[in-house]
Amino acid sequence: MPRRVVTANDQAGRSYILHDEEVAESEKWRTWGEAPLGLELAELLPSSSPDLEPPAGGSRATFVTLPPWAEMREEVAGGGFHGLDKDGFHRTRTIDYVMIVSGELELVLDEGRTTVGPGDIVVQRNTSHAWYNHGTEPVTFWGVMVSAA
Repeated sequence: MPRRVVTANDQAGRSYILHDEEVAESEKWRTWGEAPLGLELAELLPSSSPDLEPPAGGSRATFVTLPPWAEMREEVAGGGFHGLDKDGFHRTRTIDYVMIVSGELELVLDEGRTTVGPGDIVVQRNTSHAWYNHGTEPVTFWGVMVSAA
């Protein structure tokens, strides 16, 4: 069964893992008009990376090849990636569906972290997070960002 990791923000706006579970059903997540991020959303938090976001009401699908963190660390810390802080953290006003294709990534949140691998699905919901590839080879994943604004 595929693994699904769902992120959330606590009352102080700090990101954490809400669910980390295997899911058997074919539908992995659902949103609707009153709940653009699904489930118990309190409020949308501000973005630190508006350049990464699709326009309001839009979406963006990308296939990402992420190099090892050892190769990216200096460029990220030096501001080489607009919208990411020195440790690679960022937040968008979107719901993101991320599916790992190959390799392993560490998903780091304000409160907690986990490693995801091939077939795992991450539902990223307007949370501050960073992705680290601690391996020696690039990691590939699909990402679909849907505007929650």
